[in-house]
Amino acid sequence: MKRLPALAVLLMSSAAPLAVAPVFATPALAGVEAAAPAAMSPAVYARAEAVLPQHVDDLIYGLNVRPQWIGEGAEFWFERRTPEGRDYVLVDPTSDRTRPLFDHDALTAALAAASGKPLARKDLRLRGLKLDDKTRKLTFAYDGRSWRFDPTTGAVEAAAEAAKGVVSPDGRWRAEVKDGDLVIVSTADGAERRLTQDGAASPYATPLINLKDMAAQGTSQPTTAPAIRWSPDSRYIATYRINRDGARRLSLVQSVPKDGGPPRVLDYLYPLTGDADVPTAEGVFFEVESGQRIPMATPARPVLYYGGPWYEWSADSRAVFERVPTRGYGALQLNRIEAATGEARLLTEDKSDTYVDFYGHFWSYDEKTNTHFWTADPDGYAHLYAVDAMTGARRQLTSGDWRARTVAGQDHKAKRILVVGSGREAGRDPYLRHLYSVPSTGGPPRLLTPEVMDHDVSVSPDGRFFVDNMSTIDQPTRSVLRRSSDGRIVMELGRADISAYLAAGYRLPEPFQTVAADGVTPIYGALFKPADFDPAKRYPIIEDIYTGPHYVMTPKSFEAAMTGRNANSIAQLGVIAVTIDGRGTWGRSRAFQQVAYKNLHAVGLEDHIAGILAVAARNPWMDPERVGIYGFSAGGYDVVRAMTRHPEFYKVGVTASGNHDNRLDKATWNEQWMGSELGPLYDENSNITWAPKLEGRLLIAHGELDENVPPLASLRLVDALIKANKDFDFLMVPNADHFLDAVPYYQRRRWDFFVRELLHETPPPAYQMRAFD
Repeated sequence: MKRLPALAVLLMSSAAPLAVAPVFATPALAGVEAAAPAAMSPAVYARAEAVLPQHVDDLIYGLNVRPQWIGEGAEFWFERRTPEGRDYVLVDPTSDRTRPLFDHDALTAALAAASGKPLARKDLRLRGLKLDDKTRKLTFAYDGRSWRFDPTTGAVEAAAEAAKGVVSPDGRWRAEVKDGDLVIVSTADGAERRLTQDGAASPYATPLINLKDMAAQGTSQPTTAPAIRWSPDSRYIATYRINRDGARRLSLVQSVPKDGGPPRVLDYLYPLTGDADVPTAEGVFFEVESGQRIPMATPARPVLYYGGPWYEWSADSRAVFERVPTRGYGALQLNRIEAATGEARLLTEDKSDTYVDFYGHFWSYDEKTNTHFWTADPDGYAHLYAVDAMTGARRQLTSGDWRARTVAGQDHKAKRILVVGSGREAGRDPYLRHLYSVPSTGGPPRLLTPEVMDHDVSVSPDGRFFVDNMSTIDQPTRSVLRRSSDGRIVMELGRADISAYLAAGYRLPEPFQTVAADGVTPIYGALFKPADFDPAKRYPIIEDIYTGPHYVMTPKSFEAAMTGRNANSIAQLGVIAVTIDGRGTWGRSRAFQQVAYKNLHAVGLEDHIAGILAVAARNPWMDPERVGIYGFSAGGYDVVRAMTRHPEFYKVGVTASGNHDNRLDKATWNEQWMGSELGPLYDENSNITWAPKLEGRLLIAHGELDENVPPLASLRLVDALIKANKDFDFLMVPNADHFLDAVPYYQRRRWDFFVRELLHETPPPAYQMRAFD
């Protein structure tokens, strides 16, 4: 089973960050000398830095077991981190045995000799490790090079660089793109044969190029992997041809190229919300031996973001399947396209008067039964359907007031489907994941993971076993191997070691439940406390916000709480950090999420405020008169809308990489929730419209080369704030992409801002953070 995966904006910045200088102090009263703010100790910053997601693994070991399944059975290996280093462990579930995957000491010595660099056993780290199912040889990356290791002989050698292109399943051919045309190369003798001659203007097998690839390679024409899908029998190639005529291009300036040269302009295709002229992709097959071109009888597909269409081959190589949302996401289709003729027909479709949740949709194809697994929510909750890959006949497999999330695997012999679901078990947090066994014909699910925890699972290819990483945010991970027939635990694989974390004085997060602003709907969140928490004190509150309708912000697993959020680190500044998920977000019923429809500017804020006030009312050490807020991407949008719509509650904010106007962002995400028709509603939802309402202290940050949310939205917000004569801070980070949390300097500036503006203390001067790995 397979899980399926023109406007020019010139941004000029120097190596130093740009800033609009704020006034930080309130003028002293006449005749009264203002008291100097208290100085925060660098030790507080060091305490916060140690539990950043990038560093917390120095304090916590064994957060999970990520099985790498071998072949089609149940054997697997995994990497185990301990204070002494990394162990690579081989597990045979059928015999309940574990042993080292290889001789670690021998590989350490051999790798040191081959690389010419000293290497201690505790420092052995094999990135991208892969095990050949047949030869049992290992390939991995070390010291910037690729290596191959034979455990039977102990020999290690530099691995040859992988050839360009995509090799056919039978190994005879390699497909490449040259000058926009599709080329077939014989792997036997290197002979080339062009399948096309007209790809210069509209290239074949060439996805929309990601700006990150341009920046990394220093060119607007970087080398990227071709979009080529071989049929299982190696007879056909399925791909597409991109038409870029008239499509919008954006331009960003890389002001400080890493090679030290002059500023570099990077032009890239990036459809904005509501654009009429967008890149399109025309699907096409090629019969490799004859070179015959077979156009797919489907309309040209809009390409609204990086990449392009995805084609999944049928097991018999007769057809491909494509999942296609209509523009505006009012419908979602699954089509079958015949390779021999290009004929296309609809297998199944879901429609909505508002939107079909494409971001939360699950689709997979099971080759053994020639069945698609497909989620849909016509009954109000997302549930699993089986769709016949030939006829399109559709059967509902799960039902009820709970959510079927994904198919984790199948036991074909037992005719059971292993489904990850949430919200089915009464009295539990409805976001906690559980694994269920469901009859392949549909019927009552059987709970395989009864513990009241979040279960992060991986099922063996044969469906007989699964690895279960069970935890909550206040219960460290326990990793076990279980049988899929009944959920029985057959082997303990490890437990998270948090002894160093606790010895350093850090606290575990605390989940909470309260009600939304409607006084009825249960909502859930988490609190994070500083290590030196004193219940006799009153602490400012800082919310880590993200209300994107496709997402759940509050972590549910211990791993996510430690490595997926900055809230634990922010709390160490001497605040109570909060995450909360209000109405309009993912993971519950359709009605719960639909609150966000054409309502991004207001969704969730009332629930967040009501929730924080309710939790503060029962915890007197929380001070709801001093509330800060920070967020990233859609969370950055949330920060500004919170501060402009509810300035009486949110006093200090830091927004990073924010999509402050839905019309100035990618067409996909915004049209999913707001529709593709622009109009007054988009004005109302724009932070730029609301900029004159800003009252609190605000830091705006953006990466100069943000590939996901163009910096133009933040710059439009800056312009609106200047025109409204508002004080604020602005930080543009040269060479930074969308994920600003990867920039230590930005993390430190965010701390400084909250310390100064919310805690009214003086930050440690020029605190130097460690580099991130």
